[in-house]
Amino acid sequence: MGTMTGGEVLFYVLLDLALILVAARALGYLFVRMRQPRVVGEIVAGVLLGPTLWGTMTTEVFPSQSVSVLGGIGQFGLLLFSFLVGLEVEIPPLKERLRTVVIVGLGVVLIPVLFGFAIGPALSNPTFQVEGTSDTGFVLFVGAILAVTALPVMVRILQEKGLTLSRLGAVGIAAASVCTVAMFVTSSVASSVSQGEGTGPIVLKLGATAGYLVGMIYLIRPISRRLIAPFRKTGELDASVLSLLFIVLVISGVIAQGLGLTVIVGGFMAGVILPARKPLFAILDARFGHFTAAILLPVFLAVSGLATDFRSLTTNAIGGLIVLLAAAIVSKWAGGAVSARLGGMSWSDGNVIGILMNCRGLMVLVVALVGIQDGVITPTLQLGAVLIALITNAMTGPLFDASIRRTPVSAET
Repeated sequence: MGTMTGGEVLFYVLLDLALILVAARALGYLFVRMRQPRVVGEIVAGVLLGPTLWGTMTTEVFPSQSVSVLGGIGQFGLLLFSFLVGLEVEIPPLKERLRTVVIVGLGVVLIPVLFGFAIGPALSNPTFQVEGTSDTGFVLFVGAILAVTALPVMVRILQEKGLTLSRLGAVGIAAASVCTVAMFVTSSVASSVSQGEGTGPIVLKLGATAGYLVGMIYLIRPISRRLIAPFRKTGELDASVLSLLFIVLVISGVIAQGLGLTVIVGGFMAGVILPARKPLFAILDARFGHFTAAILLPVFLAVSGLATDFRSLTTNAIGGLIVLLAAAIVSKWAGGAVSARLGGMSWSDGNVIGILMNCRGLMVLVVALVGIQDGVITPTLQLGAVLIALITNAMTGPLFDASIRRTPVSAET
């Protein structure tokens, strides 16, 4: 399809939005009925809208100009979604648990990255790696894919079970927050190495990343107290305060995206650093939560699905994808359990931590999309990320419930 007029682009964007939302709603409902997370059905919906089912007809219904607009909508959805997650996360004082949080948070990144270096050479071929990219960068990117944890899913599960203030819940949420930032830093470095950037630019990027994180905590947080002072006084979120919050959110997203951390870290940091998060979350979630979850995120998942083609799965790729999937599960589940144990937790609590850390949510699709856009991984490896998302998401609920029933977790604070 050639260049379209603005009116034609708008027509296809609206048509595609309707198709995406109908498919996401239908498949999401079906998977909920099957006692699976709605997001699993929405991921499947995105795949079924793509070339896996429709082949070349996909581009007739989803032309590139429309997909580009939809991609922007989906990325804004991720920004807003991660902002609400950052607002929602309540981490009690962790002075006594700081050692455990650091050990678990770094362990569930370092162990998968080591697994990435172990299996990377087996995947370092044209089936999975874009030709001309650095082998070291590619292997590091595989490690970043293995290191993904779905912080939002962990928060939801622990809330449903009333465990957010337990030692397990507090450590798990804090460690997953550390893991989220560290994992995107890893993927950013991996992309830089893969593209042949020298040590100087990479060190500069890491320094800028550290500056961004420190600046958000020690500069923007004090400023934000003044920005939301009217809200803290009246309890009402008027248009002026709301616009200031969104300015902070968007600027944080721009900086994080520019640093290669993706809008997820930008949104999350903008939420975490705000004071009065609980009352703010109550209002903002009521206004934007359902819209984000039901409208914007399915758009992102659909765009990811449109780039996933299971027809590209060849016999040469099957062995590598099995290795990737096994490494993803073992490195996060066992890695989480071992890290928690080293941090002073029991094996039973460590097993629960490992199960929760193994859930990828939609985060692994974000990392894979970065790899595709930066020319590091092939669509076949992206397909592997989709399989990891589907399987680990489906595993988490049943395994968590079974583990909690066997070893009830104390709700100590």
